[in-house]
Amino acid sequence: MDSELDLTRLDELQQLLGTERAAIVDTLLSELGTALDDVAAGLAAGDLEAVAAATHAARNSALMIDAQPLLTGLGELESCARHEDLVAALAANRRLRRTWPRLRRRLELAASGP
Repeated sequence: MDSELDLTRLDELQQLLGTERAAIVDTLLSELGTALDDVAAGLAAGDLEAVAAATHAARNSALMIDAQPLLTGLGELESCARHEDLVAALAANRRLRRTWPRLRRRLELAASGP
């Protein structure tokens, strides 16, 4: 397992779902991307309830592949949102946004590899 995600989870999902790895990765990228966009929109509007909901949705997708760095950031952001701390949520989102590109790239590489 690398530090970004557990590739064996992708293999397990592939076998369980009978779906190609690339399709699974596309779904995860779409779900995570949409949730992170929703987080940004919620933060921009000051809607911490929406931020908490979007963060929770992203955590569900990240759990599928045990994406620990992203899960840590999402957990922190969700906690800030649920405690209605906009300043802390904004800071947590900035840290989270530094984690996401690395995971996205690892997923893209995993989709194209064996």
